[in-house]
Amino acid sequence: MSTQSGHLPDVSVIIAAYNAMPYLTKSVTSALEQSIGRERLEIIAVNDGSTDTTGAELDRLARKNPDTLRVLHQENSGGPALPRNRALDIAKGRYVFILDADDYLGPEALERMVAAADTNGTDVVLGKTIGVGGRKSPTMYKKNEAKTDVFSSEVYRTLNPMKLYRRELLDRHGIRFGYELRVCEDQPFVMLAYLRASGISVVADYDCVYWSYRDDGGNITRTIQDLDSRVEVLQYMLPLVAKEVPAGPGRDLLLQRHLEIDLPWILRRIRHVQRREDQEKVLADLRPLFDTYYTDALAARLPAMLRLQCHLVQHGMLDELLTVRRFNEVPAAERVFDVTIEDGRAYAHYPYFRDDAVKIPDRVYDYTAQLSIRQDLTRIRPAEEPDPVLIIEGSARLHRVPQDQEAALVLRERDGSDEHRLPIDSPDDLRIPLRTAADGRPLPAGTWDVFVSLTAAGHTEEARLGSRSEDLDTSAVDHELRDGTQLRSVRAYVTSRGNLTLKTGAPVSRLKRELRADAARWSSEDPSRLLLSGTLRDLGAGERLLLRLTNAVGSRQEYTTDVDPATGRFEQAVPLAAGEWRVHWLLDVPGATPRRATRAVEVPRDLPVTQWRRRLVQFWYAKPLPAAKTKTLTLRVGRKSLLKALLRK
Repeated sequence: MSTQSGHLPDVSVIIAAYNAMPYLTKSVTSALEQSIGRERLEIIAVNDGSTDTTGAELDRLARKNPDTLRVLHQENSGGPALPRNRALDIAKGRYVFILDADDYLGPEALERMVAAADTNGTDVVLGKTIGVGGRKSPTMYKKNEAKTDVFSSEVYRTLNPMKLYRRELLDRHGIRFGYELRVCEDQPFVMLAYLRASGISVVADYDCVYWSYRDDGGNITRTIQDLDSRVEVLQYMLPLVAKEVPAGPGRDLLLQRHLEIDLPWILRRIRHVQRREDQEKVLADLRPLFDTYYTDALAARLPAMLRLQCHLVQHGMLDELLTVRRFNEVPAAERVFDVTIEDGRAYAHYPYFRDDAVKIPDRVYDYTAQLSIRQDLTRIRPAEEPDPVLIIEGSARLHRVPQDQEAALVLRERDGSDEHRLPIDSPDDLRIPLRTAADGRPLPAGTWDVFVSLTAAGHTEEARLGSRSEDLDTSAVDHELRDGTQLRSVRAYVTSRGNLTLKTGAPVSRLKRELRADAARWSSEDPSRLLLSGTLRDLGAGERLLLRLTNAVGSRQEYTTDVDPATGRFEQAVPLAAGEWRVHWLLDVPGATPRRATRAVEVPRDLPVTQWRRRLVQFWYAKPLPAAKTKTLTLRVGRKSLLKALLRK
């Protein structure tokens, strides 16, 4: 093995195997082929008295990999605790990884987890798990965690032992698998490792461990159908939590995990127990735990349906519990019940709600924390009615609440603290007035996340608009908001998480976007006139296109330009007076602020000097001046001397 070369391995992979064929081969091979390298690895596999070919296969693999794989054989112990402990006692690695014989590792799993522990100085590392063949795995691996603990993360939700542990931590605290429990014997082991660890890391950006679904149903968590065994888990774990963690929110957080994961396993099966005395025994065994550890603060952390069942267990109400279980086993999509909101609190109409014969307190049915907004949205579209508006077709309502609901849309700038609230007439009439969304003005440039806010009987819920809308058309919608003399781009799109967002652009001059000038030339009929032509699209009612000439002393000449309403084409003839004149287009929009937007006429590249004669002896000229930084067409117009004019002829 690796230790024969004189240095200790980084990782000892421990595999307890019982009748694990044919899954065993892939499990061991996945450990042998780790990217961390065999010089940093040892594998200890313990055959726990298998009656199939598990032992022979382990021996075959050991002969092929004598420096890495060590195999131990023993009589069957009845569970994985003894073989795991035997391997832990002889492991040499700085870290140990517990791997089930029917599961396997991703190629880089150990390298990544060891790096996380070494980098962050942590004692336990969780690698992302993936269910294979229909087996479910924890969903708490949303992001990497460099260093966390059981109270500030969701790591306590998973007490499966397939994690990386610093061996010194286990040896120093004498943490080993116990023999007190017939199932879930790994829970105390993992819990104590969590609590004793200097820190816990989570590797969530790589699929580290693959949990296999065994066709023969051989996963241990699927073969133990003994309710008593599961009750024993709660009888062991709840006192252990109370012993290790002082009373308060931290203890309640850990107890909550056992009530939400371990207790429902029992409750789902109690209705199918044939003998009533066996059902009563289960409740009798559980009631002392609730009398000791079930506080109001812990109850408040639970979802209402589970809280109701806990109340019934605590008070030994078996018949009512069986009725609630029948109600709860109806598929969620078909389960019908109302929610009432009173004085800012929501209550679920589960069985026995305000039943005078049973007298269960309202607080047991408190549904406030679970209240959600149901959104049935289909598409997003712009409209003019008569002001521009973004319509979100569909509805958003407080789910299961039949009471009247006040609705509003809330627009929040993603990168700042700006927020605008838009009351709407109904949850079935979702619309954003684009011209007035920001307190009577268009939204400033930025990214705006859209929320829906609903209020009933003093309680308000808020959610991103678009979430949970399976039928929502996610196509982006682009719109140009005509705001007086300005244009503002508005894009409505659905994010990767299914939420509506608006991206608004900075306002730009409509003339800059809509005016297309295509000619600047001297009139062939009258060389003293400048002809300007082009196209202006979307000129609205009452709006005018003007041409302005301004000289150095501020004098102005303005000409109204006729624009063909069908084609947008225009041509403007400009008579010229003596002086230097800067030439601009203007858009005149009644009531707009600013009232007029301007756009400079750019200097044409090929506009020559022109001249003409007035009366018998007056000669005039006009010529464009060299382009300045503004590139604005500036014309110098003046009289030429009679001598120069005659000499030029």
